[in-house]
Amino acid sequence: MKKLGYIIYSLFGAGLVLTGFMTTEKGFKENDRTELDRVAEDYKELGDMGFKGFCPTDYKVAFSSGEKDIVVDYNDGDYKVSERDAVYEGLVGSIYQNGDEFEVVVPEYDTWISIQAGSGEQLSSVIWHESFHAYQNEYCKLYDKVDSAMLGETELSSEVDNNAEAKRLYEKELQILGQLADEENSCDIHEIALEYISVAEERDNLLTDEINRSEAFYEMMEGSAYYVESHAVRYENGEQVYRNNYLESAAEYKNGNSKYYSHGMLECMLLDELNPEWKDSYSFDRTLDEVIEEYAVK
Repeated sequence: MKKLGYIIYSLFGAGLVLTGFMTTEKGFKENDRTELDRVAEDYKELGDMGFKGFCPTDYKVAFSSGEKDIVVDYNDGDYKVSERDAVYEGLVGSIYQNGDEFEVVVPEYDTWISIQAGSGEQLSSVIWHESFHAYQNEYCKLYDKVDSAMLGETELSSEVDNNAEAKRLYEKELQILGQLADEENSCDIHEIALEYISVAEERDNLLTDEINRSEAFYEMMEGSAYYVESHAVRYENGEQVYRNNYLESAAEYKNGNSKYYSHGMLECMLLDELNPEWKDSYSFDRTLDEVIEEYAVK
């Protein structure tokens, strides 16, 4: 169980690991309560976004100082609060398996606004993102797909970011998918899908099965969570913030693992156009490319 918890932390974290922040106020803080209430209110309007069984407030949220976690179990406006030693060193956006349950772990609000002042990203969006990872595991057993053949983020990035042809083709994939973010786009959706699949297959043939499986996993896992997060931000902050924060640079190639977030989000957007009901039967048992190909040829 300890090993599994480490794997989940490594794969499902939002990439935020910081130390040295302390707060003096004890217990469940008002700002943290506000962020959790915001998620609950947003859910009343957004619902499960098509992913059956998904509800962000189904999962306990641990607001962490890096030394202590304030664990909140939300139930229709009521809160059951407990305190424990932090389950992760430093400050993270991640999930944690506690027995048979998956919990969300995020920084306290006061720390979050200090380190995110430049981006303006709300803590509520991180709760949406990480709770979706908890859902992926609780309902769809996504962690069962992690095995010794799965490349970690650093190794995977080293392999693909230094391969000029693989990078060129991935940039082309992003450019094709990026047409979905163009407000003036008038292209045929099936043409976009078929062109994308053609380039994706060419790139797959260039790389090893190990790399292809690893990339597809990150696109599916992180891309779908980023997609959910983006819809929450769109609802909370409006169209312009959504476009600026999620669509403006989505088609740009980025070294490291962050490109899989944008790529997977764009794949979900393409599937929305191909078949708005694609999520009804999706349980993370197939790659997003496989689902796109299925609907593209119909």
